[in-house]
Amino acid sequence: MASIAEIFPYPEVRPVQAEMMEVIRDAVTSGRHAALEGSTGMGKTIAVLCGILASPEASARRIVYCCRTHKQMDRVVEELCALRSKLPISGISMRGRREMCINPLVRRFTESAADAAYACGMYKKLGKCEFYENMLERERRVAELRDAISSRPTFAADLIEVCKQEGFCPYEVAREALAEAKVVAASYIYLLDPTIRLLFLKSMCADLSDLIVVLDEAHNLPDIAVELASDSLSATSIASAAREAKEFKNELAFRAARCLNELLGELASERIGEEEGEELLRGQELLDAIAGALKREGLDLGLEALVSSLKRIGEEHMLQRIRRGEVPRSHVRKLGGFLEAWMATMEEPSYIRLISKARGKRGQEVIRLEIQALDPRVITKPLIEGAYATISMSGTLVPLEAYRDIVGLPEDTIVAQYPSPFKEENVLAVVVRGVTTKETHRGPEMYARLAELVAEAVEAVPANVGVFTASYEVLEGLLAAGLEAKVSKKLFVEEREMSSSKNDRLVRDFKSCADSGGAVLLGVIGGRNAEGGDFPGNQMNAVVVVGIPYARPAERVRAMVDYYESQFPGKGMFYGYYLPAHRRMCQAAGRAHRLLTDRAAVIFLDWRVATAFVKRSIPSWLRSRLEVMRGEPGELSRRLREFFGRR
Repeated sequence: MASIAEIFPYPEVRPVQAEMMEVIRDAVTSGRHAALEGSTGMGKTIAVLCGILASPEASARRIVYCCRTHKQMDRVVEELCALRSKLPISGISMRGRREMCINPLVRRFTESAADAAYACGMYKKLGKCEFYENMLERERRVAELRDAISSRPTFAADLIEVCKQEGFCPYEVAREALAEAKVVAASYIYLLDPTIRLLFLKSMCADLSDLIVVLDEAHNLPDIAVELASDSLSATSIASAAREAKEFKNELAFRAARCLNELLGELASERIGEEEGEELLRGQELLDAIAGALKREGLDLGLEALVSSLKRIGEEHMLQRIRRGEVPRSHVRKLGGFLEAWMATMEEPSYIRLISKARGKRGQEVIRLEIQALDPRVITKPLIEGAYATISMSGTLVPLEAYRDIVGLPEDTIVAQYPSPFKEENVLAVVVRGVTTKETHRGPEMYARLAELVAEAVEAVPANVGVFTASYEVLEGLLAAGLEAKVSKKLFVEEREMSSSKNDRLVRDFKSCADSGGAVLLGVIGGRNAEGGDFPGNQMNAVVVVGIPYARPAERVRAMVDYYESQFPGKGMFYGYYLPAHRRMCQAAGRAHRLLTDRAAVIFLDWRVATAFVKRSIPSWLRSRLEVMRGEPGELSRRLREFFGRR
């Protein structure tokens, strides 16, 4: 096996990269797990790939590089292309099935990867997918494509474009190439979802124990796992199931759905009342109520028989819709699947069940049943225990021991933090005393002071500024305090439940102002712009973080804290309440530093960030540079102008 120096494809290896590569090589060689924190810009992707490939174990293993975004997957393929100058290597990026599908009915009308997989299977079985049928008719051309893709690094976008031209299914062509690809850059769901993982490994012709798994942006892993293990069902979906059953003239499904919808309304009124909120339900409590309601309706059959019938009826409806050329969707099947999951998790202490009432986009009442997972390890441990080795990495993983505990990594996991590659003069980190978004301090006077400080920062920064608040309530408090009138730059405001297309336009327009005086993007911590957006260069010269996004006390929050306390005595409040908020805050703080050349400031407007308790959750590259200001008038402006060199 070649040494790291022999395969590294760039002229210079940074010292921090060399250190990381050696740690990764040793972890892979010994079959251990590693959790590493290093900031954006240090070249983690190429360091991870080289560290793995330099291990003698790499020749017998395959690499699956799990990412959240298409951009991150493409970055892996870009580095594989660079590595081709040093060693022969192949790789492919696999987006989610819905993203790779070019059948418009599957792409537009399925809501999840599991739904897309099911609908896709039905289309193939019935011979109704023209793109799959084309592959069967032109097997030789498919084989040529498969061989070409599996012999070199291939971007998903290029594969999709070629398949569109050929009239082939991109997902199926990619699946055929998986068996030979050395590296696969894929969405997290391919390995985290138990059902999808089985199909994925079958396509790779591999066992989980054959794989070295990289978990990029691993701070997201707990939330992704909890979301995958959870489920919900709204009264609207149940009503849609009743309409579907009526359309297909199925009396059993119609009466069951109508009965359940009435029951849900009664439960919401009884447990929550007229206001918004949520309440815990005992698992058996709902089942007993359903059994009683069904009996009153004259449906004297057991719940297991009902669930089985609803799933079977829903599948028949989907088949009929496909035959009629319609969207293969079934709310009846969804209803059966949800009740099945409710029954399966009823005795599990790592799950809670809730009924909630809220207001929708148009002010309508939304009643929902939820199965809420409390423990990410339900999803993550099978992957971690089954894989040969895993490498978790992110810019925001501290405290690393907490990450190790929460996702279920073993005690002997290698943990390491790496210094920032950003030059000292390119990073300014400031926390201002005297202001906070703590609930007991919120009010007109505090919001006025916060708005003044935000405006002071905006006017002192040369180009674009991102302002991310602890909640929409805080965002609206800043606007009510006259923020828009206090800043001379154009203000772009993220809205509650904004559609993806509208948000994309908002961000595009904000970025376009970078070189023409600048603008302000006002959003929330934990929102899509504070977590997933990249704003290099003048696209964001500064990030103003207004508050810490601690959750309001609610049933699910209390249940999460109690559960973590039972699993990790003495750490329940930190793991279940404080740490998730600190991680989201740090993600927002890192939006402006994306390239090594970026010169940007991070301003925390909450005195609590200066406390030792919060600081220990802040990445070292920010923590080591954190300056504390008293918050006197003009103090922040003077420091920012000095930093950016403005007289």
